[in-house]
Order: sequence, then C-alpha cells, then structure tokens
Amino acid sequence: MLFNHTTGWRPLLLVVGCAAVLPAAAQDEPEAPGYPYLLDQVTSAKASAISEGDRRLGLSPGQDTKSNEVGLDVKPEWVWQLSPHWRSKLRLQAFAATGQVDVSDEIGGTETDGFFALREAWLDYNGLTGYPGESIRFGRERLKEDTGVWWDDDITLVRWIFDTTLLKTTVGIADKMSEARTDVNELAKEEQDIARAFASTQWQWRKHHYLTFLATHAERYGNDRDLAADSEGGTPERVTESLTWLGVRADQGYFDWHSRSPVQYLASFGAVAGEDARLNDSPGASNGYTREERDVTGWAADLGLRAQLLESPRWVVGAHGAMASGGSKPGESDAFRQTQMESNRSRFTGTRSQVARFGEAFQPEWSNLKVATVYTALTDRNWWAANLLYHKYWLADESGTVRSDLVEPGFTGTSDDLGESVDMVLGYYGSRTSGSWTSFDARIRAGVFFPGQAYGDDADSSRHRVVFDLTKRF
Repeated sequence: MLFNHTTGWRPLLLVVGCAAVLPAAAQDEPEAPGYPYLLDQVTSAKASAISEGDRRLGLSPGQDTKSNEVGLDVKPEWVWQLSPHWRSKLRLQAFAATGQVDVSDEIGGTETDGFFALREAWLDYNGLTGYPGESIRFGRERLKEDTGVWWDDDITLVRWIFDTTLLKTTVGIADKMSEARTDVNELAKEEQDIARAFASTQWQWRKHHYLTFLATHAERYGNDRDLAADSEGGTPERVTESLTWLGVRADQGYFDWHSRSPVQYLASFGAVAGEDARLNDSPGASNGYTREERDVTGWAADLGLRAQLLESPRWVVGAHGAMASGGSKPGESDAFRQTQMESNRSRFTGTRSQVARFGEAFQPEWSNLKVATVYTALTDRNWWAANLLYHKYWLADESGTVRSDLVEPGFTGTSDDLGESVDMVLGYYGSRTSGSWTSFDARIRAGVFFPGQAYGDDADSSRHRVVFDLTKRF
C-alpha cells in the first residue's frame, strides 16, 4: 500500500507547516537597528535650598559670609549608539542661584550664582577585541573611583577600560584643560598646565572581597611666567612640579549599599612623592613672587569597620580612623596632599547616600589631618536612607594648616584641636524610569561644625551648612 491514511498525513502536514511557518518566523526576526540611535535620554531638574554659616567663623568682623539661598540645577544627558562598536555621551548643566553658593558636592569648591557647563562629552570604542567589557574612551568624562578621595572629577582624558566580573582595570592620561563653565574664565593657577597619567586595578580575589591598586602621576609643563600675581587669581600658594601617588585598598564590598554582609571592612593606604614649589608674594621680585622648590614625601591611611545590626531594614554602625601626614622644613614637605581630582564624597556609610567623608559643614582637604568618625545608618537598600555621623578632627602637625572649601583657616598655632562636627544625611530615591510620578529624589544634607582651640577663643561656637534638594527626572 503506497499511502497509509493513518500515518501518511503526518509527514505531509509537517512539511506544509514548516513551509508556512518559515516566512512568518523570518518576518518576526528583529531587524538590525539603524545607526545612530538614541540609547538613553534623561533630564533632571533639581531645586535646592542652601543655608550656610560664616566661613570665617566670626574671625573677620564686618566680613561675614552667612547666606540663605535658593538654586535651580538642570542637567540633560544623552547616550547614543553610533555603530556596532561606537558609543557616545553628552551631559550638560545649567545652574542658577539667588546668590553666591558653593557647589563642592558637584564640581569642586567654587562659589557661584550661575553658569552653563559641559559636564561630559565622550566617544567610546569597544571593537578592540572580543571582550564585551573592553573599550577605549576619549573626551571629557566624570572620572570616579569608589572612595572619592582619589578621583571624582570632570576631566579631558583618553583611557583604556577593561571590565569583567573579577577584574576591573583602567589606564589613561588626562589634562584638566578647563572647567568648561561660563562663570570660570580659566583654571586656578595651581591647576593649570598639569598633565596626568592614571591607572587602577580592582581584583575580586574572593567573593565580595576586593583588592584595589591606584596610581596617579602629575607633571607640570607650563611656564613660570603664568604664575605671576594678577588681580583675579593672585599668587598660588603651592604648585605641582612632578608628583606621583600610589595607593592600595582592601575592602569587603564596603561601597555596595545592597550588601547583606554582617561585618564589612575597609583598609586603604596612600603615599605621594616628588617635587612641588611653594610660592610667596614678593613685590620686589621681577615676577612678583619668590619660589621655594620642595621635595614631597607624604602618606595617608583610612581604616573602617562596619557591623550590620538588622538586615531588613538594614541598620548598621561603623567607625573610621583616618590620618594624612603633615609637617615641613625648608626645601622639604612631609605633608600628604591629594590629586586635585578628588571630591571626598562617597557611599562609605553602607547606604545609597553620597556623604562627605570629612564632614558636610567642614569638608577639609585630606592633608595634615587626623579624623575619628563614628556613624550609624538605616536603609531599605533601594528607596530611602538615613545617616547620622560624628567626626572629631586634629592637626597632624600643629604648626601646619588645613585647606577647606568651606572654612578659612585662621589658626592660632597653639593647639592641634580642630574641632568636631555632626552630620545628618536623609534621602528618598524614586524610580529610575523618567516620566513616572515617582521618578524624583529628595535629600537633606545637614552638618554643624564646632571649631576647636586651633581657631582660638574668638571663633564662633558653631558653623552650619544645610542643603535640601528635590530632583525630578524627565
């Protein structure tokens, strides 16, 4: 029998079915996207209320700098896929305030009442090899590492990036050519004409345990004539000549706010060596200043330990001890100094909140400084966080000083007691999906600094800084 009615239809139906399905399947295949196309677009608008006490701590009668201002900050950004291997990002900023306010949490220690700025504009090429996490990037980018005490700045760079589960590495060169802001005509003199090379490697040697190595080299290539005093910039106090920083850090997911580890640690150590120059105003000199070349050797360390008391909501307590060397002699400085790319702001309390490492109302540079910190924090890991911190400060070298974006020195030279501060940082973090009614953040950063005996008996008893931000994403 040539044809079986019971089973013979099955192969025929299978062939006919396949013939009918194949065109439909071909039609369902996604078409290759046309290039370029927009990967992501978001605009954030932040309204802020900012209240600040006197930066001179009452030591300059008639020159108080108290302020209560309101600001509006708008940041649009776009990310494009230009081709299968090319990607780009553009981020802009427009800021306006009712008076002079500090924007140190964003850009770095300058007072302003408004500007337009180019924050980021870079190209990224990932066709070097078959690794999806490898690329080369060039342009203006926010270069950042977890602690914020090494790098957290917008800077023009070229860098190679290698990003895998167990190993993350970057190597590059950078130059802060400008602040790219309409209110800043040129960089501060101590930051001009400095070429930088940088590298970092983070190795996850065990689950949630990381070992990180960092290196930065800064070399000044400018002409000494550019350092002469003028009506705007004056004479810079210190100038980088050739400095190299090396750092090592070990931590147990210390900056991961999703962590559920009952105990977490952080141990970091850094050193700087090289040459800088100390400049002093000298009206009789041909260039307006005298120059003292100095050999620099300084070190800094930060040790932190955190314990989780409750898992849900996450409640933690932690303590840090940080020190940065100070001291100098003729032709020599033992003081540690930072890379001039730092923000000193990070998520070191175990929550999503970005917190000033050395105090919201003080914000000193990590140099010639000893700090003891204790904190507690409560968070649900995603939507809200509450942080309470206490800091106690000392000078590492009583005869030296400490630089700060928010407080002018005014030291008496008779005590190493810088004072203490208390911070409270509260945050609500809404949906990341723009357009949703919950896509907004609300944040309060409040700090009070109590000056110590290093400022003398005439200093104000306290100085506050309170910032309330409400951010909406569109």
